[in-house]
Amino acid sequence: MMFNFIKSLFRKKMEKHTNGVSVRDFYNQSAEQEFVRTSKDAAHMLEFQTTEYFYKKYLKPGMKILDAGGGPGRYTIDLAKQGNHMTLLDISDKELEVAKRKIKQYRVGKFVDSVDLGSITDLPYKDNSFDMVLCIGGPLSHLRTEQDRKKAIKELVRVAKPGATIFISVMARPAVLNLCVKDFSRYIATYGHKNEYDFWKETNLLTKTGDDNWFVGCSYAHFYWPSELKDLVLKSAKNTTLLHQVALEWLNQNTHKEFNEIAKNKKQYKKWLDLHFSICEHPDMLSLSAHIMIVIQKKK
Repeated sequence: MMFNFIKSLFRKKMEKHTNGVSVRDFYNQSAEQEFVRTSKDAAHMLEFQTTEYFYKKYLKPGMKILDAGGGPGRYTIDLAKQGNHMTLLDISDKELEVAKRKIKQYRVGKFVDSVDLGSITDLPYKDNSFDMVLCIGGPLSHLRTEQDRKKAIKELVRVAKPGATIFISVMARPAVLNLCVKDFSRYIATYGHKNEYDFWKETNLLTKTGDDNWFVGCSYAHFYWPSELKDLVLKSAKNTTLLHQVALEWLNQNTHKEFNEIAKNKKQYKKWLDLHFSICEHPDMLSLSAHIMIVIQKKK
């Protein structure tokens, strides 16, 4: 879902940008759109719905929850509505401005303890502070080095209480490679006039390393193999137990128009969602999804 949001937002703007836009600048430019990204229609909602489906399995009344890299606060507001005490952190000051406004709009301010500017690689919180930790939507995908990715995972686990669940989702490499085929002509037309852009060179880099400097609004992103994410998390957080690996939106990958048509019929839509949830944890489904999520639990 992030992928289609990016394409629509930057179809015109990308012609004005060159490679090297910082991740903070990208999200500062797209702060308002990012809030509605997972709610604009049924296809875009599936990532949110699937994430919510899994964290609700572990919710207890009045939990203290960290939404790390939570941008404009979509998950913070959802969980605050349920009476949880939320802390929101993000690297984008503009997204946090949107979050503060939305928190006020939805009247959940009494359940939001803090809205903080910061990085997931250096969380400004004490050890064992939170009952649940979220790092959802791809913050880990924007860290350039493996060292920083490991550091962020360790930080997410450090601030979680013993027994707490930690939810981490990233952007997946198979899905973006599939879109390179689907939208080949558009990429050539959009970037082709730039001397520094070579589609085959960039796609070869993406294939081999997962690294990309164009697809996410000309800023950096690392796209993960599902097995790569699992290995990284388990090696970085040895004091945790693996609970779930989830294909967040395999059901609508490259079929958004058709999926939205299905969603108009509530009975059919429910049956498709039941099918989605029944196999979204199967290891072979992970490569079909634009976002993949891993859920771990800190050992007591």
